[in-house]
Amino acid sequence: MNLVHESAIEQLRQKGYKITPQRQEILKTLEAAPGPQSVEDIHRQIAERYPNMSMDTVYRNIAVLLELGIVSKLNFQDGKNRFEINCAGKHHHHLVCLTCGLSEAVEICPFNTLDQQRIAREKKFEITGHSFEIFGHCAKCREKYKL
Repeated sequence: MNLVHESAIEQLRQKGYKITPQRQEILKTLEAAPGPQSVEDIHRQIAERYPNMSMDTVYRNIAVLLELGIVSKLNFQDGKNRFEINCAGKHHHHLVCLTCGLSEAVEICPFNTLDQQRIAREKKFEITGHSFEIFGHCAKCREKYKL
């Protein structure tokens, strides 16, 4: 078990949640994923090993993990929410392909601390987080579709 997984399990225990096989599988699936995953993606991957796990079970567990801050929800403007493990201290944003939906983490952040503080002060707003996505077309789609 890696540190991220152990931390997530500990958070669940501290909040009084049971460590069910379903939750463990969802966490493992998100940890192994190359990028953010939709509920359908998560369910499809788990169904290969656990065919009796329902989509509703995945939705309910994702809601718990989201509420506890273990996962982050991302929306890439295609109407489909995606989720990823929320690694503490590992702030990143995403490049998103509008053709195939590929998402790739980018470690840079254009929204620096001084900008956040200024905006919060001017708007009398407490900023608790932000997300930043850059939309475009990946190399494979540009080549394949001559974009």
